[in-house]
Amino acid sequence: MDDAAFFHSIRKEVTEKTLPIDVVCYRDVWIFAPEGRIDNDSSTDLEATIMEGISQGMHRIVIDFSFVPYISSSGLRVVIKIAKALQKVQGRCALSSLSGTVRQVFELSGFLTVISSYDSVDEAVTAIR
Repeated sequence: MDDAAFFHSIRKEVTEKTLPIDVVCYRDVWIFAPEGRIDNDSSTDLEATIMEGISQGMHRIVIDFSFVPYISSSGLRVVIKIAKALQKVQGRCALSSLSGTVRQVFELSGFLTVISSYDSVDEAVTAIR
């Protein structure tokens, strides 16, 4: 990614019980990059962070799974909820950088027929612009 294209970057405050999430705006697309397992406990952090972004007008969103080694059914439900919320406001959502295990969970659940997935953040950003 071109550094000149970045115009906003934040990091959600992290405590020992929360999921770290980097939030970056790149070419009018918001990239949410969680770090760690997305399970029953941490999926609420992902949901709250992205839903807050949607309520603030972030309607083009990429969820970057580069640093997510595991996602549970709770995490899958959150991703679908986010996609539906964006659909209501004519927004767009894409996933990027799914690891082998995480990709397998999305494939087996059938979610990749509903939400687009790309190998890199750049590809995802380009696709939803």
